[in-house]
Amino acid sequence: MPKILCECDEVIRLHDIPSPNVLMMISDEEYDEFSGLIDAEELYMRMKMIVKCPSCKRLYFFSKGIESPAEIYTFERLRE
Repeated sequence: MPKILCECDEVIRLHDIPSPNVLMMISDEEYDEFSGLIDAEELYMRMKMIVKCPSCKRLYFFSKGIESPAEIYTFERLRE
């Protein structure tokens, strides 16, 4: 997956490794299954990928893997 076209028309390039636009996430429950010395590759494979648009801050959450459609979240400002 070399790039994503964001809803704001920004092209998010993913070819750099590591990419400044890619975040990796694992749930607390899944993380707690690991103990002692951890196999980095196994941990990485359990993580979900999030792609962040550098322009509008929209998040593309690939909860079911990169081959499935992303859940898209938009940035909201805190109310004062």
